[in-house]
Amino acid sequence: MNAMPPMPTVVLATRNAHKVLEIRALLGQASSCLTLNDFSEAPDVVEDAGSFAGNATKKAVELAWWLACLPKTEGAGRSLLVLADDSGLEVDALNGAPGVFSARFSAPDGSGNAPDADNNAKLLRLLQGVPSASRTARFRCVIALTRVPDFFGGAAGKRMGDLQAVTRVFEGVCEGRIEAAARGQGGFGYDPLFVPDGFEQCFAELGGEVKNRISHRARALEKLRVAGV
Repeated sequence: MNAMPPMPTVVLATRNAHKVLEIRALLGQASSCLTLNDFSEAPDVVEDAGSFAGNATKKAVELAWWLACLPKTEGAGRSLLVLADDSGLEVDALNGAPGVFSARFSAPDGSGNAPDADNNAKLLRLLQGVPSASRTARFRCVIALTRVPDFFGGAAGKRMGDLQAVTRVFEGVCEGRIEAAARGQGGFGYDPLFVPDGFEQCFAELGGEVKNRISHRARALEKLRVAGV
């Protein structure tokens, strides 16, 4: 009887502890996950694309390329997939902002992530006077999945564009509205301000079990699972 191929190890292209916990919970026990914290020399990818899909794809492709070029002793024998996501909040009254700038919304120079509390405070300032009915918003998440090629130790005859061509992209959206004040102690990012459609509690109040069922990231990962990858 032929042996079953080894289960791929998923490398999460993030060092964000909140994201890691959330994605691991959504993937379940069947997947073996590593993060950028397991690869201290991994490059920092500049997220300069104009869309969530562009940023997620760029992160997945560049990390997969870097992993493939590791010395054979570090990478050989592994079946690796890189999973990268880019996500953020789109507020209709702000013409879709903060969008791809969600994590650095309040940063003085627009580069580098800003504290969640500062981002939330800026959002509330910009929405002062906007009536509840016009505070519609959505969380959007795009997940890019790239298989690490098997040319460990050298990239001869290969191009990074080849990886981009085979990267698969999955999108999830959670519609809702922005509250007038922060509530709750859970979650991260804009969770204390965002109330998903069909609920009266914000993400920071609903708890991980509910959020991991209805969130934008959960919906993107569900599409990935349905696709069988």
